[in-house]
Amino acid sequence: MTKAAQIPGAITHAADSPPTPPPSPAPTSDDETYDICIVGGGPGGLATLSAAIEPYSKDKMGRDNVKNAYASGLATKRTAPKVCVVDPGDTWMHTWHERFKALQIKWLRSPMGAHPDAFDVNSLLAYATSTGRAHDMFDSGVDVKKFRTVREAHSGLLELPSNKLFEDFCQDLAARLPHTFVRGKVAAIQGPDGDFSVSLEGGRKLKAKAVVLALGVPGPAACPAELVKVPARFLFHSDDKLGGRLQELGSARKKEVLVIGGGLTAVQVAQLAVKKGCSKVFLASRRPLVTRHFDVGEGWFDTRQGSRNQSEFFDEPLEKRAAAAKAARGGGSVPPLYMRGVQELETQGRLSRKVGEVQVTSVNDDSVEVTINGRVQKFDLIVNACGHRPDCLQLPVLRELQRVEPIEIVGGFPSLTPDLQWGSFKQLFVIGALASLQVGPDAGNLMGLSRAAQMATDAMDINSFSKYKNSNQSVQGWYQTNRFAEAFDSDSDSDSDSDTDSDSDGEIEIERAVEIPCAA
Repeated sequence: MTKAAQIPGAITHAADSPPTPPPSPAPTSDDETYDICIVGGGPGGLATLSAAIEPYSKDKMGRDNVKNAYASGLATKRTAPKVCVVDPGDTWMHTWHERFKALQIKWLRSPMGAHPDAFDVNSLLAYATSTGRAHDMFDSGVDVKKFRTVREAHSGLLELPSNKLFEDFCQDLAARLPHTFVRGKVAAIQGPDGDFSVSLEGGRKLKAKAVVLALGVPGPAACPAELVKVPARFLFHSDDKLGGRLQELGSARKKEVLVIGGGLTAVQVAQLAVKKGCSKVFLASRRPLVTRHFDVGEGWFDTRQGSRNQSEFFDEPLEKRAAAAKAARGGGSVPPLYMRGVQELETQGRLSRKVGEVQVTSVNDDSVEVTINGRVQKFDLIVNACGHRPDCLQLPVLRELQRVEPIEIVGGFPSLTPDLQWGSFKQLFVIGALASLQVGPDAGNLMGLSRAAQMATDAMDINSFSKYKNSNQSVQGWYQTNRFAEAFDSDSDSDSDSDTDSDSDGEIEIERAVEIPCAA
């Protein structure tokens, strides 16, 4: 039987913290019944834990409401829910840590304001300051003139944290939130709504009133059809074994490497291959690399425009939402910091970049020959860095849910309720990239994860802030149609310059990115 680790801890914050709610009682071997079971120990699971445990979020309340919350004793009147978190890793952020370590990623792409703490958007910045780690923050290069009226542009929230700072912050946050961490892999979720049985591989069962699935990637690894014929000894996906196979780069027999992909991961793999001493590194993509600071347009997290984008997105039919989510991400993009590195390596002759289709010509005993734009090249190793394709039914847990409670699948994504529930289950939620149709194109990044976690926990009706704000309405009633319309109405009179607009057909126009041509 897998051992569960009880994580004690009071909820404390650097400033403006509410009184600490009573900790959940420690479970015994005969007591594995929880209020909430979170499946996934990554940033999405941590964001859900924070949103569930915190009595309210001061970011989502006006100053007067925060004062009233303190005065009325919302935090002290509420007992924190009993929560367990299930993940195959032995600690929080295991998958994240292994993948980032494999790629030797130093800086996050998401800014300081993007993190799992539901209480305060400034908490990562406060953590960096209080621990003397200003050196772990990097100027993102975002044009602050675009955000001159937004406080994030002048408070450091648009700077980039180092991955080490972010991971340390997440471990610190998890240690302060009472919960039980269970190492295991979920095999099935069964039982009636509100009385779920979460079965783990090996036979162990957990009981929970509510379940949140924070599963990470929305489907299997994407593989171009032309690569299917290549044996595994010459080809792997960048995520294989949580990035473990990247160790093969630069080995005695793996010196000539082809990396296929048009996004940030492909660039990171190519740079890693050069760093590991590969004698020939080619980066091939179907279209020119696109440079953009963040994985979606800046307007999606600009507080002046976010509600507008979300409101317009939510009002579209599901098919258009799926198309808009794909368009907003643009098939992958590369931040300027990494693009400069690519161009430097090209200038030095250590990296070649090609745009075009890759065709496998022959598979030899010790190499693979491919044709790129009519020219034959030989490689010892091919790394597929094309990401993951949305196909939720390839995930066993969701495939079983679909059998029990069928819902519409659009573009590989499940059509959840506006509160991110699966079908008629009112206490079974899905967040992360799998919730793209309901959250938006940023559903899989840190900003979208935090927003989705708040949406799910609001719908559970356990959040003191939701009860305070909506004392005469149920949370689900308040969010019955377009949850972002109210916020959009409140900020639609902004006199700021907008970089996202609606065209005459009502489509969401995506921020224009810059294509970087290959070196001659």
